[in-house]
Amino acid sequence: MNKKITLSLALLSFIFSANAQSGANDIDTAIKYGRYDVAKKELYKLVRSQPNQGKNFYRLGVIHLNENNQDSASYYFKQGLRAVKDVDINNLGLGKLGLLTQKDKEAKSKFNAATLNMGPKDYQIYLDIANAYTFAPKPDYDLALEFVNKALFLELEEPEPHIARGDIYFAEKQFVDARRVYYETSKRFPNSHLPKMKLADVLRAGNEFEDAIKVYDTIVSKDPAYADVYKQLALTHADYARFKDDKALLQPGVENYFKYHGMIGESMDVDNELAAYLIKNKDYKALGDLVRTKWYTRGDNFFMYRYRAIADFQNGKFLDAKENINMYFDVQDKKDQLLPIDYLYKGLSELEASRKEDGTFNEAVYKKSIDEMAKAVKENPKLGVALHELGMDLFKDEHFEQAYFVFDLASKDEKSPYYVYDMYYKGNALYMASDKPMFNDQLQKAKDNLDSSLKKTPTFEAYLISARVNRNLNTPTSLAKMEKDYEGFIDLLTQKGFANDAAFKDALIEAYTMIGNYNQTANKAKATSSFQKVLRLDSSNEYARKQVQSAK
Repeated sequence: MNKKITLSLALLSFIFSANAQSGANDIDTAIKYGRYDVAKKELYKLVRSQPNQGKNFYRLGVIHLNENNQDSASYYFKQGLRAVKDVDINNLGLGKLGLLTQKDKEAKSKFNAATLNMGPKDYQIYLDIANAYTFAPKPDYDLALEFVNKALFLELEEPEPHIARGDIYFAEKQFVDARRVYYETSKRFPNSHLPKMKLADVLRAGNEFEDAIKVYDTIVSKDPAYADVYKQLALTHADYARFKDDKALLQPGVENYFKYHGMIGESMDVDNELAAYLIKNKDYKALGDLVRTKWYTRGDNFFMYRYRAIADFQNGKFLDAKENINMYFDVQDKKDQLLPIDYLYKGLSELEASRKEDGTFNEAVYKKSIDEMAKAVKENPKLGVALHELGMDLFKDEHFEQAYFVFDLASKDEKSPYYVYDMYYKGNALYMASDKPMFNDQLQKAKDNLDSSLKKTPTFEAYLISARVNRNLNTPTSLAKMEKDYEGFIDLLTQKGFANDAAFKDALIEAYTMIGNYNQTANKAKATSSFQKVLRLDSSNEYARKQVQSAK
């Protein structure tokens, strides 16, 4: 009887041990793929039910470190030091945190404690320390290499320590050496995908996108179930599309990201990661598809309101966008989670929903929207800087209306280091969008913003656009100002030493031509001199030649 009971207990012990190991593997896999919400849910249960197991606290700390929640990370690492089993690994976590907060001596002390009771094959701890030094805010590549060599001393027959040597070269941007190490490792360990993945990463970093894709594709053909490769393919196709400025190259990337997303398991965090990828790469149709798929299972994933608003706005559903972004602002109680893009779409969706039949904005709604958003900018200076960067992206992509709104919002903080540029780009965006005006007095608004920029800090760029705006206003006063602006442009360009730069040749020809035209009646000598300067820049300019000849 007793014997049977003992066997039963042993069997139960084995079963529970196996389940615990399986659960740990599932958690580690979730962490690897960024499914932090899933991993945290399980780990919170485990730290309550198994308070003596230090590794669970370490895992929680690592997640918070990856999410940039350093206080929470520190809390869990320190709690882990109070456990009974696997305590030392929490010193590894505190060492990583020390490097991130630039407390190097504290980090070194914690790393020493983490390695004090290492087993004969615990090379991974050395690799984790090496990785921490490699990617610290102030990297120490020599120290990183020391720890990699220690790992190699313990284990030569696994690819990871060899790959870590390549990672150091990669981080130092010594791509040739990194490629050599990864290639040699791939030959030494032909059955491992990791060195081939790393080799493709180096090719991608060197803008050798087609070669990188070929390497990733060989991994897919060998092991279609290897999820990691699909994400790298997605990122590479996106980089390739931007590099070539060819949106058609993005489509395989989107398909690969969705494939990756479907392979790694459900998670709100990875849903958000996929949405961020689609927004960054401006695939709003795919974003709309993702939102529709996840909408009824979104739970507490409040970011889905943001993504639905962006997808609706970009797909022309302005009223739906307005409803969803307002809902997001209502449910998002963590105001630090509100990003510049949220304020942008809140304002833009309200404006678009109130646009009049002639295509212009309702001025009262515009002012109300800007005033509301400006409060947030003034409360958070970092928001103004981030808005400037967002506005620059929109302007480069020729989304001039959206860019104007962002710069208008950013310029409400006059203490911003970008204030002068925000005013300039506000005026420039209005000028560039003047074919389909947003406001009835659009060019006058452009002039006022450019005047403010020039008054604060004159730049040749602002002078040039101001001249063009005044030329298009076409009043006696504005044309006189046009001449002064073109002269200001020429003077500043000369002072900066750019007057002979080929990049400004056409703008200088424009400036001298317009000054010449303006003075043909009032000051013929100045007009002739200006046209002669055009000919010095471009001897084949027939218009300038005729003006000079007719003045003789």
